Amino acid sequence: MRLWHTRTVWENLAREDPYWAVLTDPDKSGNRWQADEFFATGVGDVRTSIDHIRTHCPHLPTGRVIDFGCGVGRLSQALADHFDEVVGVDVSAGMLELAQRHNRHGDRVRYVHNPASHLRAWPDDSFDLVFSLITLQHVPPALSRRYLREFVRICRPGGAIWFQLTATNPPVGRRRFSWYPPTHWQRFKRWLVRIAGREGMSMNAIPRSEVEALLAAAGAELLEVSPHHPADGLQSWYYLARKC
Repeated sequence: MRLWHTRTVWENLAREDPYWAVLTDPDKSGNRWQADEFFATGVGDVRTSIDHIRTHCPHLPTGRVIDFGCGVGRLSQALADHFDEVVGVDVSAGMLELAQRHNRHGDRVRYVHNPASHLRAWPDDSFDLVFSLITLQHVPPALSRRYLREFVRICRPGGAIWFQLTATNPPVGRRRFSWYPPTHWQRFKRWLVRIAGREGMSMNAIPRSEVEALLAAAGAELLEVSPHHPADGLQSWYYLARKC
């Protein structure tokens, strides 16, 4: 699955139900999120994350943070309470347009469209904290591996990398378009749906052991792995690493 498909899916979600796509509470589908309530969840999630990070990195600078997969800015806005400068990055221009409408921090929060499989818009050692929650699980694993290496590259030496990623895939019966065996017509319909970007968000996983090895090879020291408890019961982890 290439990045263009992921981008198309999220552009469609940005038009149809953007807040639910970012935070998939079953009671909030159909554009039932209220903006104030939605952004308040980001304040709590960021505060919990920052408190946890600081138990391992008490002297982490508060200069610059990147929010990878920022969507409509739920976490970016909250990160501005803890850092001088926030850069929110997303593959969807539609999501970023909404994020900018909700920006309450002026130039301290900047949103950047990045429809690329890398983060070369930023040089090495650019950020004190690289931050990403409930994003990589929706990115094809081959791309996630590239982004994880990029996370380490753009983090400053001594800076922190905090992200969440699922380690197991959903059962086959819960995956979209899991026909066995598929007919020619079903294959054709699946192709049409994917071309239109209507397949919906995907769930992807990378085993914990592979993530840990990738971080080490990229030049990061793993400080902690802690469980994340998604509503769907999949195995998922928070990773905290420090750039060597």
